[in-house]
Amino acid sequence: MAVPGRPVRRSEDGVEEIRRAIELIAAGPGPAVFHCTSGKDRTDLIAAFVLLLLDVSEEEVLADFALTELATARLTADWHAAHPGRTLRWPSYGRAPARILSLVLADLTARYGSPAGYLAGRVGITPATTARLRERLLR
Repeated sequence: MAVPGRPVRRSEDGVEEIRRAIELIAAGPGPAVFHCTSGKDRTDLIAAFVLLLLDVSEEEVLADFALTELATARLTADWHAAHPGRTLRWPSYGRAPARILSLVLADLTARYGSPAGYLAGRVGITPATTARLRERLLR
């Protein structure tokens, strides 16, 4: 829940959803697709966590995150088409610079020792879930 004067951390207000999404990806019988309305923010966070659990380097995770930037023009055009005559007041709408995820990962490291520490300690990702994820996606 948002507290006035405090920034909302998706890593904190979405803990249950993050855990459930990762567990579903790990347990699924086939290919997995996950998305949100514009395919960023929560989606990118889940993707980053899955990649980190698979031991993908932070540098590669950040590069993957930044690929969303390729969709910025389309996301903005879609917004304008859905809201004719309105002004888009969020200047970073559709943006996903790697620096944003870098700051999130640094915050998780400062608070939990590492993103893996956050996933295990705060989210509740068990070693068994990580092993299933690795077996399913790396075989």
